[in-house]
Amino acid sequence: MYFKYDLKVGFLRDLPKFLIFAGIVLVANISLYRNAELFSLNLGSLDYILYLEKSIAPFPQSGEEFRFPVVWYLIQLYLTWIIGRYPFSSVCESVLIYGGSRQRWYLSKVTWIALTVLTYYFVMIITSLAFCLVAGVPISWEINLLEHADEISVATLLLPIATSFVTCVFQLFLMTLTTPIISFFLVAALSAASTYITSPLLFTNCSQLLKLSAFSEYGIGSGEGYLTLATVLLVSLAAGLIIFNRRDILKSQRDEE
Repeated sequence: MYFKYDLKVGFLRDLPKFLIFAGIVLVANISLYRNAELFSLNLGSLDYILYLEKSIAPFPQSGEEFRFPVVWYLIQLYLTWIIGRYPFSSVCESVLIYGGSRQRWYLSKVTWIALTVLTYYFVMIITSLAFCLVAGVPISWEINLLEHADEISVATLLLPIATSFVTCVFQLFLMTLTTPIISFFLVAALSAASTYITSPLLFTNCSQLLKLSAFSEYGIGSGEGYLTLATVLLVSLAAGLIIFNRRDILKSQRDEE
């Protein structure tokens, strides 16, 4: 019952927001295309996809001037906004009016998050591929935009998706502890801090390809990243369920009103 409701209200009704995201991706694609022409870069379709996830190399170890990764941050921020809008907008209808298990309600929201994140990255990939087809960019699995491309594994390429999922589950936990608005700003601050500091403790580092050891001498290993994400996921799920089971939903609704 819960997931059917989440699928209808939380996902299908939010599909127009993915069109806005496609527009964000398209603007980023156009920007990269112009830079590729300006600097005579030989890029393929996979480069356009990875460009959206690459962020910046570890700072200050990279020896370069710090440049805030606007594209990566905007993509993460928009996903955070989508996730923050829905889960607690219908708590009373889902848990009190229809009745049932709070645990199932909470786990349904986690399933909704997984579907939303997968759709988010699917839109990113499809939009980039469509742009490449229209712009005449070769559809290729070769990577020219990033260094050490020969050392990349599938696990490394999937790490940004896994990180986004865990980050959103962590955000759901923060929403049970605080409010959707506060949780949004906390996750936004966490993501911003991870652009400057490279550490597994700031687990959003794992969604930035250039912060990984496959691309940087000072980066985080894929195994270390997945271990950190698994820990954050389990703690967020356990703590979220405990707090939500004890939450006074009627009082929360009165406070929001």
